[in-house]
Amino acid sequence: MNTKASGFEEVAHTADLEIKVWGENLESLFIAAAEGMFQLSGIEDYEEGFSAVREDITLDAMDYEGLLILFLEELLYRLTEDYMLFSVEKLTINEHFSLKARLRGTQIRSYQRDIKAVTYHRLNIQETDSGYTVNVVFDI
Repeated sequence: MNTKASGFEEVAHTADLEIKVWGENLESLFIAAAEGMFQLSGIEDYEEGFSAVREDITLDAMDYEGLLILFLEELLYRLTEDYMLFSVEKLTINEHFSLKARLRGTQIRSYQRDIKAVTYHRLNIQETDSGYTVNVVFDI
C-alpha cells in the first residue's frame, strides 16, 4: 500500500477497470474512490471561462458498500450526462449509512473512457490498522 493517508491505484483487470482505494477514514476513502473513477475516465479538458457550480447531495443506503456505489454512480451520472467533473468540498458519513456532501462542479469538454457502471464485484470495505481499504470495479 502507498504511504499516503488516502489514495488509489489501478489494478490489472481482464475485462473491466479496477482500483484499490485506501483512506484513513470513510470520508477520505469515498473521496479517493471518486478521484480514482474520474482519473480512469480520462477527463481531457475543462471548459474555459465556465464558473463552477456548487451542489449539496444527501444519500442513504443499507450499508457502507451500498453508499459508496450510490455516491460513485451519482458522480458518474453527472459526468456522462452533464459533462461535469465534481470535486468534494465537504463530506460526512454517519453510522446510519447516510452521506451528505458539498460538491463543486466544473464543465469538461470530453473524457476518453466510457464507464458504464460501478459494480458490486469484489466490493468489500475493510477496516485496517491505518484506516479503510476497498477495491472498486467499473464496468466499461
